[in-house]
Amino acid sequence: MIVEAKGIHKRFGTLEVLKGIDFCAEAHEVVAIMGASGAGKSTLLQILGTLSTPDSGSLCIDGEDVLRLKGDRLAAFRGRRIGFVFQSHHLLPEFSAVENVLIPAMIAGVPMKEARARAVRLLGEVGLEGRLDHKPAELSGGEQQRVAIARALVNDPAVLFADEPTGNLDSATKQEIHRLFFSLRDRLGQTIVIVTHDSELAGLCDRCLVMRDGQFI
Repeated sequence: MIVEAKGIHKRFGTLEVLKGIDFCAEAHEVVAIMGASGAGKSTLLQILGTLSTPDSGSLCIDGEDVLRLKGDRLAAFRGRRIGFVFQSHHLLPEFSAVENVLIPAMIAGVPMKEARARAVRLLGEVGLEGRLDHKPAELSGGEQQRVAIARALVNDPAVLFADEPTGNLDSATKQEIHRLFFSLRDRLGQTIVIVTHDSELAGLCDRCLVMRDGQFI
């Protein structure tokens, strides 16, 4: 099991956002999480991605009890074993596509030559081998999201978490990104967890879980 969470509770003040969530994702699996706004999807994804801490429960990622990790150890684990793709791509505007992708590898201590080689390979995997030196402003919205996906994969994470990854894209570009996720699963063996309102994307996934009022239904 790549991701295994049990009994996840999270409260903000008097509001109980997550009410004892159990979740798992196996190797090479693509899992969708759906639900109305306010159901707790993004809160759960932030906890699974170690960006937030639950009030109670357990969480193991790639065999590591991540709730025991603190500070630099947690940051290092997150940088090496977890990838993130958000609705907004969050690319650095002053850097080229290949530079945006290689930066997380450099932060993780990978030598520049190897980091660049990884970035070039991954941009090829997402169909941008001809756009390596283009800055974000010179790329379409779909191309920018492809760069963000390559960046999320540069450290070969155990799991890729995506929060509304096609929310800002037009219909044709959405379908391209949908196909890309499953191509990456098939070619790279990637485990992917996607929070989405897009029923078409959810329907393509191996499993679709629906949240309501802080629980799966």
